[in-house]
This record gives sequence, structure tokens and C-alpha cells, in this order.
Amino acid sequence: MNPLPKSSPYAFIPYLPPPPSSSEPPSFNIKHTSTWTYCGPLLTPASLPSSLHTWSAAATTSPSALLSRLIPLLTFLETFLLAAGIDHYWLTLRATTPTSEYDTPRWHVDDDFFAPLSRGTPSLKSVRSLSVLQPRPYKTNRNKKTDWKLCTTLLGPSTLFLPTTANTPALRTLLTTTASEASSRGPHECTSIRCAGCFDTGAAVRARLAVAFKEEEALQAREGEVALFRTGLACGAVHSEPPCGVERVFVNVVPGGEGELRALMQRFGMAFPRAWSLGLPARLDEGDGGGDGDGGEERRGAGGGEDPVKEGGA
Repeated sequence: MNPLPKSSPYAFIPYLPPPPSSSEPPSFNIKHTSTWTYCGPLLTPASLPSSLHTWSAAATTSPSALLSRLIPLLTFLETFLLAAGIDHYWLTLRATTPTSEYDTPRWHVDDDFFAPLSRGTPSLKSVRSLSVLQPRPYKTNRNKKTDWKLCTTLLGPSTLFLPTTANTPALRTLLTTTASEASSRGPHECTSIRCAGCFDTGAAVRARLAVAFKEEEALQAREGEVALFRTGLACGAVHSEPPCGVERVFVNVVPGGEGELRALMQRFGMAFPRAWSLGLPARLDEGDGGGDGDGGEERRGAGGGEDPVKEGGA
């Protein structure tokens, strides 16, 4: 089941009631830029992995304040995703200190998280594979569990989205710009998951798209709202990380079936279910077995945006 209207690339959905004007959530600060990632059944307050508490204690000044914002989101996600027939997800919390890295928008779409052979920089490969550089009508592939995801922020600014009416022409611009930049550099063989050739092309695409879309009025989810949006080059929502000159906790949610998430973890040589973190002095790893704890952190979206488990939704 796809909960998005057929004609819309994204929607903002409230998960918190409007707070009283005098109400302020408990405050906290970010000590280290880092991520905590979990892949498995939907979480409840009673089933939180111990590594989440360890990570939040190392990454923030108040784990309890972080949890006071996270628990309502997890409760909403459980209800919302079960209603959509989904009981597993890939969930990432990314805590960041202030940075100027995103002062220039990084417009992109997130690739299909479960597409075969989509590690590395699938955006360029995906563009080359399209027979016609045109966005496709909004359709749900019956053989695919999900072609959408969710994101929100527990602290700091929300992801930028183009107006819904601008998304289809923006997709066309993204596709043609990516193809043009890739063609001007010629074909190359990706020798690493962090391919320098794809990175160079992605940087050029971002610069051109920032100019192309500079007159568009970006939209953002409000505090207490999640962004639900489509993925993939065919009809994905064009979005960007916001300027992040303040501390931020971004939450990325990739819903999926147990089988496809288990297969995805196996592709990265990782156990399932599993929880782990990156960016702290000591890596936290909690799962059923061995495997490389950082495999899932390398996926990137079309247009060169952040990878889906870090900022895929931006």
C-alpha cells in the first residue's frame, strides 16, 4: 500500500498535536556528529536497542531529552506503517553540529533503496539506464513493497522540497543535467564504493541545479510533522538538505518487508536485525552476528545528495 496520493510526490503529515504556546520540549545539544542506525522490526519504547541509549549518551548532552522527542515519532511510525501493511524498517538518526556544507542546496532524488546493484552512486547508472529522459507517471509497481520513505527532524531545520507543481519539470531538469554532466566526462568504471568520477559529476550537477532552482520557493515540514515522499528517478520528490548552521537531529525512515531488508543487509555482509553507529570514538554494534558495521552508510541519491541512511531524505 502506498499512502501517498497518486498525483503527489510528497506530503507533510503531523505526528504531534500543536503544542501549547508556553510548552517547550526539553533542550539538548549535540556533542559529536554521528549516526545511529537500526534495521529490523518496528521499534516500540519497550524494544529500543541498548546501543541507542549508549549512542545518545555519547552524541548528545541529554539522552532523556532526545528520547522525549523520539518516542512520539516511533509511536506514530508504528501505527502509520502497520496501517500500510509494513512491519519493518531501516531507521537512521543523524546528529550533526553546525556546518556550512549545505549552504548551497544539494537538490536530488533518493534512489530506490532496494534496487539490485544500487550500491555506490546509482544515480548516474540509473540515468544511463533510462531509455527516455522523462519522468514517468505516478504508478505503484505491484512487485515492489515500497517506493516511498519518510523523514523528519527532532532538532533543527527540516528538509527542503520544491513545490509539488514544480516537481515534474524539476525531475526532467535533474535527469538531463545529470546525463549531460556524465556524458561530458565520458564513461568510467567505478572502482570504489566512493567513486571519484561519480563524486565529481555529482558536484557539478549540484552546482547547476542550485542555479536552475534558485527562484523556486522551497517548502519544509513544520515541527511535529514528517515528510512522506516518493523515491526513484521515475517520480521521486526532488529535495535538498537545508542550510545547517545550527545543531540538527535528522531521522530517515526506509520502510520495507522483512525479506527485502534481510536481503539488503546480506548484500552489505551484515546480520539482521541489527543496530550500529558511526562517527563516535568507539563504534557501537549490536546484532545477530558479525559483518561490517558501516556497509549501509554508503548509498547516495540522484543528483549527488546525501545517502539514504544519513540524509537521503535530507
